[in-house]
Amino acid sequence: MKTKIAISIGDLNGIGPEILIRSHESLCKICEPYYFIHEKLLYQALKLLNLNISNTNIVYFKESQEFSFELVKSQNGLKIYCFSLPLGFKVDEDFAIKPGVIDSKSGLYSFLSFKAASYFTFKKYAHTLLTLPIHKKAWELAKINYKGHTDALRSFFKKDAIMMLGCDKLFVGLFTEHIPLAKVSQKITFKKLSIFLKNFYEQTHFKKIGILGFNPHAGDYGVIGGKEEEIMIKAISFINAYLQSKRDEKFFYQALKDEKLQKELTQNFKGKEIYLPYPLVADTAFTRSSLKKCNRLIAMYHDLALAPLKALYFEKSINVSLNLPIVRVSVDHGTAFDKAYKNMKINTQSYFEAARFSIRYHQIKFDKESKNAKL
Repeated sequence: MKTKIAISIGDLNGIGPEILIRSHESLCKICEPYYFIHEKLLYQALKLLNLNISNTNIVYFKESQEFSFELVKSQNGLKIYCFSLPLGFKVDEDFAIKPGVIDSKSGLYSFLSFKAASYFTFKKYAHTLLTLPIHKKAWELAKINYKGHTDALRSFFKKDAIMMLGCDKLFVGLFTEHIPLAKVSQKITFKKLSIFLKNFYEQTHFKKIGILGFNPHAGDYGVIGGKEEEIMIKAISFINAYLQSKRDEKFFYQALKDEKLQKELTQNFKGKEIYLPYPLVADTAFTRSSLKKCNRLIAMYHDLALAPLKALYFEKSINVSLNLPIVRVSVDHGTAFDKAYKNMKINTQSYFEAARFSIRYHQIKFDKESKNAKL
């Protein structure tokens, strides 16, 4: 049976619909996609692009206090389904697509498509979720109080979702994401970082993980700041010892509060380290020789990792949400309003990489036979 992938449409004024439509035939060879868009808006996008689509699963969504999913009709090569759920908003499908425009109506619709596809996956009507790009300002105009997909997923599922981006050649996890740089330092605490490192490893099972220093030259032995690096070293030492100790989660949270338990654990540790013991100097961590030694990294803030990642592997990279009850992936690019509906050359590699990764990750995450597999 093919993997069923729920695909949220993203911002209709951007390149999401074109990626979806142009990729459909090829995508169906590796999975069974379910597109979260109303029929009227799909036909509007097809007309603007002068394209056609057939043999397609279309899911429209509506506000309801109860969850339900049903086939409504099948015609012209389209299967039209209805998914009802508590969205918190009335769905407006009667608006004009405005190519390249930041608009509250398209912003709200992109959020509701995403929310519906998320719960559709959670209810196991699909195996994985793939999200097309939204525009954060359009969400703000629509009074959506989330900074992006990952932030919203934390709220939907009450879990500490982790954002990871990259490809097989380089993956980077983000300790913080869309927050002002001035606020990052105060987020770096022993407790928060230890929990993050535990969750990140348990979700990926990477063999060797490096953590990028916060300050230039990773603090340079205290010459350039270094307070954050001191916290990192303490958390790394603790989490390496814990992961090899085979202690349970109850002990982990007890040890977070008890420095005596932390000391006993780290002093007795003699196993193999998962995390490199010291923060890496970030300005050299992405060189060819450095990545040969360690290409699974964690950054304390967004641009420290994503600027070099996108310079190296922009077209291949994807966005993955870890530590959730569902598998969620996304393209690693934005709405590209400057290219929308202009029939320009649109690169779909990230879209296909995301779909392939979601299939693989679902097998690893939920297939009992693959429980010891790693990404």
